[in-house]
Amino acid sequence: MARRTITTLLGATMTLLLAAPAHATLVYVKQTADLDFRVFVADDDGSDPHRLGLGRSPTVSPDGRWVAWISEGDTEQVMLRLADRSRKARVVGRSESMGELRFSPDSKSLGLVQGRRLFVYDIKARRSFKAASGNIRGFSFSVDSKAVVFGTSGTDASFDAPSDLYRIQIDGGPRVRVTRDRKSLNPLWGAGGIIHDRQLRRTADAPSYNLFEIQPDGGSLRRITALRIPNLVSGLIPLELSANGKRLLAEFVGQDTSVGFAVNPETGRVRALSRDSENGFVAANLSADGTTVLGQTGGPAPDRSDNVVTMPYRGGKAKVLVRHASFPDWSR
Repeated sequence: MARRTITTLLGATMTLLLAAPAHATLVYVKQTADLDFRVFVADDDGSDPHRLGLGRSPTVSPDGRWVAWISEGDTEQVMLRLADRSRKARVVGRSESMGELRFSPDSKSLGLVQGRRLFVYDIKARRSFKAASGNIRGFSFSVDSKAVVFGTSGTDASFDAPSDLYRIQIDGGPRVRVTRDRKSLNPLWGAGGIIHDRQLRRTADAPSYNLFEIQPDGGSLRRITALRIPNLVSGLIPLELSANGKRLLAEFVGQDTSVGFAVNPETGRVRALSRDSENGFVAANLSADGTTVLGQTGGPAPDRSDNVVTMPYRGGKAKVLVRHASFPDWSR
């Protein structure tokens, strides 16, 4: 083979190797014997772990660069830090009670529920935009990261309070009402529309949830699931969609119950990822290609003996990534 051809092939090979993506980022919590909770960051296979700080509920940006978590104390604080630990963590929110954290798809913003308010924090500009007030019943960014949809029950904080969905542009545009059924909550905004729960209030029991999809303008409502929900449990909460929108990860929740479910968003077919709803597999995230589910063992209340694991979306044996850890998230 001519030297020029060999050189060209070697150059092309090196280009491909250099362009190959690095490991995605995994975050999780380890509990110590004295009940401290420590947030760790690692490669997505669990290798090369490093401690980030004390706290709970870590989440990682889709590009793997940023990690946010809640530091507990007399006042809870949302901490934000580069995953490579090249800078100290910064405080981006404070409240007596912090709720859900979620990064935007473009990794430029962090949504955080701070008491009875929803804020969107601009990471580069280091400023926050108040998107909503009231009892927030879930939120999600649009695919283009320019808007956020949220559920709210207003001043009613009861677990089965009437709730509707609203959306708002992050640049401060007007708030737009998406639903008017007083039943809608837990939105997940995908390319095909906003998947969410509609709740059915039940006397002396938890409300039951089934999944629906609606367009951002409030049109084309369609039902996805039609499950019969037993007493003391609520049903499926949407967690994550694959990049192509064909696979949905949800969590079946209720009293002493939390188990991951695979859902076909087109047909409504569902499949449990564990047979043990009290001590089995709890789902946390879905890989972008829809093949792998990240989660933990031990049910909704894991202890120090449980593990961070992955499981094939189609079902199969769990693979341990990190032993004696829980509450994972990843950018894979």
